[in-house]
Amino acid sequence: MSEEQVAEVSTEEVAPSGTSDNWRSMIPEEIRDHKSLSTIADVGSLAKGFVHAQSMIGADKIALPGKSSTADDWNAVYSKLGRPEDPSGYQINYTPPEGVQPDDGVVQWFMGVAHEAGLNNTQAQKIMDAYGGRLGELVGQDQAHTEQIQADTELELKREWGEAYDDQLGLANAALETFGELDFAETPMPDGTMLGDHPSFIRFLANIGSFIHEKVSEDTLEGVKMTGGQTPDEMREELAQLRAPGTPYWDNRHPEHDFQVRRALEIEEKISAILA
Repeated sequence: MSEEQVAEVSTEEVAPSGTSDNWRSMIPEEIRDHKSLSTIADVGSLAKGFVHAQSMIGADKIALPGKSSTADDWNAVYSKLGRPEDPSGYQINYTPPEGVQPDDGVVQWFMGVAHEAGLNNTQAQKIMDAYGGRLGELVGQDQAHTEQIQADTELELKREWGEAYDDQLGLANAALETFGELDFAETPMPDGTMLGDHPSFIRFLANIGSFIHEKVSEDTLEGVKMTGGQTPDEMREELAQLRAPGTPYWDNRHPEHDFQVRRALEIEEKISAILA
C-alpha cells in the first residue's frame, strides 16, 4: 500500500460522523423543521431532552383548562392544587391586631372568598397574615392621628382658657354626663375625628355647664368642683381694672399700690406663659 493510500484511509477514520450543522439530516425529513426542535443545537441536546421527557412519564401532571373551560374544569384543578372541599376545610389562624375587636365573621368571610378563588390552605394563610399586618399598620396610623388631634385640641383650649382650663373642662364633662349619652361624643365627624375631640363641641358643653352653674344653681351639676382659675380674657379684664386711671396702681403713696403692681406683673406673666 502506498503512502497516499495510507493517508486517505487515516482521514476517513477520524472524520466526524455528524456535526452541529448537519445533525438534522439524520432525522426524517417530515419532522426536521418541527417547531419543537427549533431550540435543539446538536444531538447531545436532543438526547438530554429525550431523557428528560422519559423521566416525566408517569409523573403527576395537571392539565390547565383552555379558553372554553368551565367552572367545573377549574374546580378540578384547584382541588389537585390543594384547595379544601369546602370553605370550612381551611385551617386559618388569625389574631386581630391590638385595638381591633375580635370578629369571627371576618375569618368565615375570608374562607369563603379564599375557596372561591381556588386557594389552598398555605396560600390562604399567607394572605390572612398579610391582611392582619396591614390592618395593624392602619390602626396604628389612626391611633396616632387621634392622639395628635386630641393634643392639638388640648393646646388650643389651654391657651384660650388658661388657668380656668380644668374648671371649663369639668363643666363640659358634667354637662355631657347630665344631658347626653357619653357615646354621643364618639360620633365621627366628616374629617374622621370624633365629635368629643372637637374644640368647638367642648366649648359648647362648657358654656352650657357654666350657664347652669352660674345662672341656675351651683348644685345642679354633680361632681363639679371649681378651682376659681381665670381665663386669659378674665385676666386681661382684671389687668385693665388694675391699671385704670385713678387706681392705686398709679399712686406709689397709696397703701394698695405695691399689691396692685405685683398683681399686674403676675397676671402678665401668666398670660405670657399660656400663650407661649
